[in-house]
Amino acid sequence: MSALTPPRPLDGLMILVIDDHRDAVDMLREYLHDVGATVIGADSARAGLAVTETHLLDAVLINLRMPGEDGRWFLRQLRASSVRDATTIPVFAVSGERHDLPGPEMGFAGHFLKPINLDTLVATLAALPRRRST
Repeated sequence: MSALTPPRPLDGLMILVIDDHRDAVDMLREYLHDVGATVIGADSARAGLAVTETHLLDAVLINLRMPGEDGRWFLRQLRASSVRDATTIPVFAVSGERHDLPGPEMGFAGHFLKPINLDTLVATLAALPRRRST
């Protein structure tokens, strides 16, 4: 990075985005990449869980409602797994329906209502510690 290039707010973060709608994954991947994050996309909770086995993640954004396994299933499986940091990776729920948003007792680090306010998303993610070893 040159001295003229300011740091981007999500530099150093590895984020997994899981949504069965490919356009949602692609939009978030592009936007988060533009503000510095490394982003991996998955189109199902099961595929996302496989990513957690091979990547050290700083955060996960997951759609709550998907066919088959959903965001709640993903969180339960992740927390019960032997994946490194499985119990502490921040998992954020994403939903298009306000009544579907989880309360803190469900174990999510937070939630976002679609359409996601991108400024709020970046501010929330920027506050996270960088977990990857260098």
